[in-house]
Amino acid sequence: MHVGAIGDSTGPIKSMTGFGRGRSGIGEVEVVTEIRAVNHRFLDVSVKLPKAYNCFEPQVRKIVSEIIHRGKFDVMVTRVAGKSGLIEVALDEPLAAAYYGCLTGLKDKFGLSGDITVSDMLTLKDIIVPAEKEDQIEREWPLIEESLRNAIESLDQMRRAEGAALWNDIVKRLTSIRENVSLIAPLVDQVVASAKERLERRVKELSGGLDLDSDRLAQEVALIADRADVTEELTRLKSHVEQFINFFTEGSPLGRKLDFLLQEINREVNTLGSKSASTEIASHVVFMKSELEKIREQTQNIE
Repeated sequence: MHVGAIGDSTGPIKSMTGFGRGRSGIGEVEVVTEIRAVNHRFLDVSVKLPKAYNCFEPQVRKIVSEIIHRGKFDVMVTRVAGKSGLIEVALDEPLAAAYYGCLTGLKDKFGLSGDITVSDMLTLKDIIVPAEKEDQIEREWPLIEESLRNAIESLDQMRRAEGAALWNDIVKRLTSIRENVSLIAPLVDQVVASAKERLERRVKELSGGLDLDSDRLAQEVALIADRADVTEELTRLKSHVEQFINFFTEGSPLGRKLDFLLQEINREVNTLGSKSASTEIASHVVFMKSELEKIREQTQNIE
């Protein structure tokens, strides 16, 4: 089964880590969006915008949440251009007149010399008032949206490439587990046969060579075989591994399904370990547990 080569950005499995940058511009105005992503149990979006663009935060969050499902994302939007297009400056004439009247009265009352200049007036608060041009800000939303979607696409390409690499590693480890499951099955019969021989030898030693009760011996051997029987565990383990591998075709978001199935696989391996009656089976169990731990670490980075 093809699971996507490393570096293949077309794979359906996505990593939760990555970086994307998008640009959009017209005239002197250029909007740049950068997105940094790391793994997270849920969707967590942090948005940083220029002050003039703060009104667009809900739209930015909406676009991100419609496309991305899991992970922590830091979205930073910057505007590269002068502020003249977004800001207009107005004179508060009534306030200026009031200030001027106060200064003139102050001169007359105390007999102060000197003229009241423009420089003097500009030091007074709120005579010149900057205000945002709301209509111009609204016209720049298409630039923001295009820049944002370009950044998401750039991020998505990186996440797919990393997801393909993660999945290739996971499948290799699952294949190793599946091979070990196949090696355990014939060992169970050997364990039962060896246990039967040990039981017969021990009974003969204790009975001083007397004839054995074949029926009673058969019952004991049956109990041993029942305790060592792991057929159901091996069958379920094979099924879980195949199901895990086949999840590739579903694509992300998939992380929570993988977490659950990984728990089921781990449960079956633990049962095998508790029933193992030979060092050879135990060594296979230890190997599988080691591979499962590495798979668990990898799945934490899959969306």
